[in-house]
Amino acid sequence: MSEAQKYRRNINPYTLGCSMFAVVGSLLYGIDSGVISTTISHPTFTNYFAPFTPGVKGAVVSTFGGGSFLGVLFAGWSADAWGRKYSIMFAAAVALIGGIIQASSVKIGMLIAGRIIGGFAVGVMNMVIPVYNSEIAPPGKRGLITGLHGQFVSIGFGTANWIGFACSYASGAFQWRFPLAFQCLPAVIVLVGIFWLPFSPRWLLEKDRVEEAYAILKKLHGPQNEEEEELFEAEFLQMKEQIRYDMSIRASGFKPFLQKKSNRKRLAVSVAVQAFTQLTGVNVMNYYQTDLYKGLGITGHTVLLLSGIFGLDGPTFNLLGILLVDSWGRKRTLWITNIAMALSIVCVMCLTAVFQHSSNQVGKGFAIAFLFIFSGIYSFGYNSIHYIYVPEIMSQEVRAIGTAIAVEVNVLINIVLNQVSPIAFANIGWRYYSVFIATNLVAAVVVFLYFPETKGKTLEEIGELFGDELIINMSDITTVGKSDVEAAMAVHKE
Repeated sequence: MSEAQKYRRNINPYTLGCSMFAVVGSLLYGIDSGVISTTISHPTFTNYFAPFTPGVKGAVVSTFGGGSFLGVLFAGWSADAWGRKYSIMFAAAVALIGGIIQASSVKIGMLIAGRIIGGFAVGVMNMVIPVYNSEIAPPGKRGLITGLHGQFVSIGFGTANWIGFACSYASGAFQWRFPLAFQCLPAVIVLVGIFWLPFSPRWLLEKDRVEEAYAILKKLHGPQNEEEEELFEAEFLQMKEQIRYDMSIRASGFKPFLQKKSNRKRLAVSVAVQAFTQLTGVNVMNYYQTDLYKGLGITGHTVLLLSGIFGLDGPTFNLLGILLVDSWGRKRTLWITNIAMALSIVCVMCLTAVFQHSSNQVGKGFAIAFLFIFSGIYSFGYNSIHYIYVPEIMSQEVRAIGTAIAVEVNVLINIVLNQVSPIAFANIGWRYYSVFIATNLVAAVVVFLYFPETKGKTLEEIGELFGDELIINMSDITTVGKSDVEAAMAVHKE
């Protein structure tokens, strides 16, 4: 491995610490998503808000997605206007308010309002945190650093499931109020610590705050010797000149996507990967897993125990995925995962169809086992990569708005599925799984044929894959030393 390759893969403690703190906000998404799946199964909750009809259940779940939609839309503006750091801080404050309203709800309308506010905050976090981490990460480990967002979403989801299980042994309103209140904890942590989080150096360059950007990037990518110092200077030069060029031709709003073919291709790929993420069927499984267990004849505390075990799938397999994604690559992992998920859903569908109304506990056990296998496969291949892939393929001029548009598609599909799924399960039962078998197979073909591979490249170099002009190509630098930096500058001046 060359010195340049080693430098690109180095993660110093400061970079890791900043990325780890940022993803405390990611816990909010996981907790908010996970907590509702167990909360709606508590008898004290359904009795308190009786009559808790399927329509009301769908509203409680899907209005969170509606709030998230608005949050992502807002973040597409705030991430550029306020910066990534202040957007995360604002989202944490809103999340705290939403959590307090949900935990103190006395009417279903109040709960739904809290879900909308909490969803708004999560929408901002879900868009901005992957962008922030992708912009501070070294290129050779960007998958790992950006993938921490998905990892902490999974941890939050699993934690919420176990809290829901523990609270099933409690009595009264505490059974559901405490899990809803728990989401306030990460919001408070982010609000307390956000002032020590640095700005994104790429955002600072976008605002022409060059000296600040240089100082922060040097702390983040901390060269340890003379060779790495030269590589750092070359990296900063490439970043500064590419962003300066991108900003010089930048148009406002949606115009960059209309004016440049490369941006249209970026948007198409980004929208596709976010759509495919929801069309895997993962959130249908997550939100309505307790109903799926009940449909197999499982009742009582066992339902919530299974939810807790199900929640462990995410952090375990997601961690394995982000540790390997920088060597395996994004594209190969995605299409193989789609095929594996389709096969696991086939097994869940067939076993549910055969054993749902039988007394065969072994058959039901295998149905649940394949549901867990599906979750593990998704967590390994898709859960983090869709967060990694979208912000890294966007150029600086469109990273915030482009990521926001792609995530909006994810949220919209999620809302539709959350509204449709209870009705579909009630009317066609196990046959509903066939929808996700088809969507996973279609996704595998599209990813294999059309998605570019981005591993190991700087954010600026990825632009070449979409046809953009790269002002300075650091891959052309083959030796280490000051002459390489000067050579890069000479290339740019030409």
